[in-house]
Amino acid sequence: MTYSPALEWSVIVLLPLTIGWKAVGKPENPIEIQNSIVEFLTKQQFEASVSDENMEYMSIINARSRSCQLRVARVSPLGHEADLVRQASAASDRTFYVFRGTVYPEQPVRLTVASYLWFRFLRELGLVSRVSPVLAVVTSCDAEQLPWSALGSQGPM
Repeated sequence: MTYSPALEWSVIVLLPLTIGWKAVGKPENPIEIQNSIVEFLTKQQFEASVSDENMEYMSIINARSRSCQLRVARVSPLGHEADLVRQASAASDRTFYVFRGTVYPEQPVRLTVASYLWFRFLRELGLVSRVSPVLAVVTSCDAEQLPWSALGSQGPM
């Protein structure tokens, strides 16, 4: 089978470009997101620390103030960790999710899956370096009122 010289040359030129494009893109770093959450909670007058416990994507962050305790974990955008989050919370705890700076009482799975698939595609093309994280928050107080939109900077880059 013979191919036109234009097709052969286009493959020769485009193949290194596509490989180089992927090599330039940096992989997602969960430590950046973890550090941003700790910094955010510290600015909100919490003593925040990273625990030895892990969810699927990153260590659980414990934070406490005089009147409140909370645990923050990055969870899968596919929603399969909802049972783990419920098991990790006591009956008196409140649980909510933060996605792209907005607070939800339950994980908005359709929204997080659609966003995950779209930004994962863009990440494969090298146009963004990370997918928007989904955070589960288990708290003993009214932490929904915190300015979670300040974490909007953790969206795709």
